[in-house]
Amino acid sequence: MPTQSERDIKRFNEWAKTYDRSFLQRLFFGPIQSRMLDVCDKQGSPPGAVLDIGCGTGRLLAAARAQWPEAKFAGVDPAPQMIAAAQRRNPQADFKVAMAESLPIDDQSVDLVLSSLSFHHWADQKKALVEIVRVLRPEGRFCLADHTAILANLHGENAKTARQLSALFAGAGLSIVQQKRMWSRFVLITVGRK
Repeated sequence: MPTQSERDIKRFNEWAKTYDRSFLQRLFFGPIQSRMLDVCDKQGSPPGAVLDIGCGTGRLLAAARAQWPEAKFAGVDPAPQMIAAAQRRNPQADFKVAMAESLPIDDQSVDLVLSSLSFHHWADQKKALVEIVRVLRPEGRFCLADHTAILANLHGENAKTARQLSALFAGAGLSIVQQKRMWSRFVLITVGRK
């Protein structure tokens, strides 16, 4: 029997061809990613190196590149077809097929880690947060946007409340800088600093 992670990877590989044409990009993913970048832009100086975990087809990194054109960009995703699409969209960025729990990124090499609506898919969220802290430079930030629909957990997801996210961040060594809700508590953007 395939694990939840294996089922997710299969589903996202299949979805990669039409992912960017989905109405969800315009109505859901795009506005969340735009809000994430606005929140991060107000948090301090522009990042020199940005990593997107669960980068999908690279839409968030393309928007980040438009906002911070001098930065270096990298993305990881466990679905090879998503990575292939991301490389086509962002040929100047470095992409790798990888899970959040095992990042192929050097220690203390990233100023800003982003993750948009993939956290609830991560098999071991605690381990992944420790990995994020490992790759962040001192004072580096992690900006996470994810849904908080705990009922989705009945379908194999691992959504967290604001309180649960705060505890997970603190346990990994991230201090909460900001938590911002979107759409009446359905989506939460959390920014933590190393």
